[in-house]
Amino acid sequence: MRLTRREVLQSLCIGVVGAPFLAGGMARAQAYTPFMLVLDGTDGAPAPDKMRLLSEAIIRRNVPLGLALPADAGDEAFSAALALRAAYGGMFEPVVFLPGMETERVYFQMRRAGIAQARLAALATRSEDGAVQHAACVTMLCRQGETEVPTLSGVRAGGFRTVLVTPKEDAPTSYSETENGIMHVAGGLRLGSLAELDERRGKITQRMASDEPAVLYVSLADITRFVDDRLAALAAALADFIAEAEDEGKIATILPSEFYLRSDAFSREIAVHLDLGSGMAAADAETAFVTALTAAGIAFTRSGGTDATDGAGCPMLGTDPQAPDWQVVRAAAGTAFDLDRSESEAAPPTCAVTAKGGADAALLSSAGITVTAVLDGGEGSGGLDENGLLNVPVAFRIDGGLRIGNGRELAETLNTRLGHERDALVMVGGAALAESGAGEVIAGVLGGLAARKGNRVTGLGAFGAAVTGRDPIFGRLQQSQQMRFAETDAGEVVIDAAEKARLEADAELAWRYFARLSDKWTGLAPASAEASGSSVVPYPFVTMWDIASQIFGLVAAHALELATDDEFAEAAGKILKSLPATRIGKLRLPQANVSTRRGGAVENSYNASDTGRLLVALKLLAGRGLDKDVAAVLARWDLAATISQRRMHDIDDGRWKTYFRSNYAHYAARGFALWGMEVDTPYAPEPEDVATDRRMRILGRVADIGAVGTEPHTLEAMEFGASEAAQVISDVLFAAQVEEYRRTGQFVCVSESSIDRAPWFVYQGLEVDAEEDPWALETMVDRARYGTPEMRRALDVVNCKGAYLWNAVRPHAYSTRLVEHVRERGRVPGLGFASGIYAATGRQTTNYSDVNTNGVILEAIAYTLKGRMALL
Repeated sequence: MRLTRREVLQSLCIGVVGAPFLAGGMARAQAYTPFMLVLDGTDGAPAPDKMRLLSEAIIRRNVPLGLALPADAGDEAFSAALALRAAYGGMFEPVVFLPGMETERVYFQMRRAGIAQARLAALATRSEDGAVQHAACVTMLCRQGETEVPTLSGVRAGGFRTVLVTPKEDAPTSYSETENGIMHVAGGLRLGSLAELDERRGKITQRMASDEPAVLYVSLADITRFVDDRLAALAAALADFIAEAEDEGKIATILPSEFYLRSDAFSREIAVHLDLGSGMAAADAETAFVTALTAAGIAFTRSGGTDATDGAGCPMLGTDPQAPDWQVVRAAAGTAFDLDRSESEAAPPTCAVTAKGGADAALLSSAGITVTAVLDGGEGSGGLDENGLLNVPVAFRIDGGLRIGNGRELAETLNTRLGHERDALVMVGGAALAESGAGEVIAGVLGGLAARKGNRVTGLGAFGAAVTGRDPIFGRLQQSQQMRFAETDAGEVVIDAAEKARLEADAELAWRYFARLSDKWTGLAPASAEASGSSVVPYPFVTMWDIASQIFGLVAAHALELATDDEFAEAAGKILKSLPATRIGKLRLPQANVSTRRGGAVENSYNASDTGRLLVALKLLAGRGLDKDVAAVLARWDLAATISQRRMHDIDDGRWKTYFRSNYAHYAARGFALWGMEVDTPYAPEPEDVATDRRMRILGRVADIGAVGTEPHTLEAMEFGASEAAQVISDVLFAAQVEEYRRTGQFVCVSESSIDRAPWFVYQGLEVDAEEDPWALETMVDRARYGTPEMRRALDVVNCKGAYLWNAVRPHAYSTRLVEHVRERGRVPGLGFASGIYAATGRQTTNYSDVNTNGVILEAIAYTLKGRMALL
């Protein structure tokens, strides 16, 4: 009886379920409403015996159901659910509940979906040859968020195609499909207990009469209070109620996955990869096979074989990164970042195949490989691994052990093995072509597969692109890793005599700012200055960050022999004596701003970020023979008292504010840690994170905070040696700037900068999670006025100190061009360097220079010329 109902449903209803409602709504003339029943065990998996009793009581009445279990339910619970699926086929479907998935970024959706699917695959019933016949589960469940229906475009990489979004309370059903083919079904009715059916019949009946699909969630949270007979009776009553509505033609009961899988909108990816060149078949047989595939319009990838050019390259990579195939990949990656590369040039490969125990996954990922398959490995579950590499198991092999014949038996076996719902990889080995004419037969079988409705046959690289979700952060990380990989064998950077002389001249100009403008009493240089004819108009106030930049510039000038020992000692002594220690509330602290002329505080506030940088500079001075002087300064401050629960705090007019959600807080935390004050960093990954997971977690934290610029992460690299967070962030930013320049020819170097016009100070940076137009500009005042696209373009500058920072920590053709650009356009004779060069006009911030620009340029040049060794 069950099969009859399924056959009727498939022939009369499911074809109609597809196109009409996915195109925008159910036709009223349709005589039924698709109806999905989901037993909700997400508040605690039911015992296997209860699960079986409930499910069978419903299935016996010819009503299909999904059973939702939390992903962390015990093996016993999931094994029981998978056994029910094996026993009842199209009448029962396990649904995996992944809590919190609705708030995950796409990358972590892919990771969690793959991990859940791998566990289910390990528990699933296997055929005699050890291969899982179908995906263990294609439907998952998550909770409705506070506002919008979540979009889980990443779960297809883990084998899921339908996402049920459960509402907190009854809600209209809605449905939407992501670009990469994942159906979301949101809303539905909730039944708090099987015992509530009678009081809810009217509401459910009303929903059954509507035009839209219906989902009924029945909570199993209280089933332990029912004895078995009572539980079976309640389940039977629910099933009879639903079956009666179906018999009356009001609804058509379907499994949750069928809502999409049986629709006209559904499609799946089938990758075809040719593993040729084994010597098992003649070259002409391989050529004939490839020609037949191409003639049939079948896309594929290949590794090895003839010199025929058909098919996208997908190299076979081994364990030796110096092997020829690896060197080809490295060269292609280098070409991708060639500043003068034409868009018409071939892109480097994104897929590769390996043997079992072959190429290191982390190395593959860093090389820009996004998808891979182990050609001689077991099928497994695949999914995105911790290195960010999509592993695609071989679902079916056409190789020497198969009988090809006329292709009929091969086609039947292939179709049975692939099923109808999962994405899959088919591999064809050279041994399959040994028999005369076998290639043409196999091409015909694959052509038949491609002709089946819903099948999209492609190569391995395109397969990976289709099933993975788009995550802009992950894309930027992949780009930056590939750029690093391309530079692996670049060799030591050598600075020739001419460039050394140019850098020394640049340093001498930057030093002019301090030599000319430092106050003779306090030793402090002004925050900024504007040249007007032969005179200079300074802004005679500085922050603790400004003072730190001056200290770093002083140490650099001494290292470059621009300042003598006596000049260094005198200047450092004056600066240390001028550091403020005023009472803010009950604490003695360095004030946020001080006068350069008298050293006194100008406002009653304390800034943790600026103080963090000052602490780094003081550590540098302490290591230059001034340890006692520095200790005396620190003894005047109650810095430790500003830390509470491992968080730094700002104080503004007596109000305390936690300083944590800032892309400068990590650097400041390292400054405090230098003096024994350990504080938390906003970039801390989760304890379980490894490899790419860690880097993605860091970048996700960055995105949650906002745009990120050249500073302070390049400063950290020069001063401490880069932490993992600083390295990841600066790599991503640098790669993005290079790509923007390569694409547009426009220099990009974003950081904080004073400028020569209102609003006088701007923060420029990269929004790592932006899909489009990722370059942000923020101001401290009148953000509405200065936040328009037009104003942003007018204020966009190439940051001069940023150019020298990149040249220091990331020697590269692009950073060389940046410095040359700044050297040509950014010099202010007799004063130092301009803070920036306007991107739109190429004009410098005219005759306008500042303490941070010149201090950091000095620091960067000293670091570059003194062997690129961390300063601390």
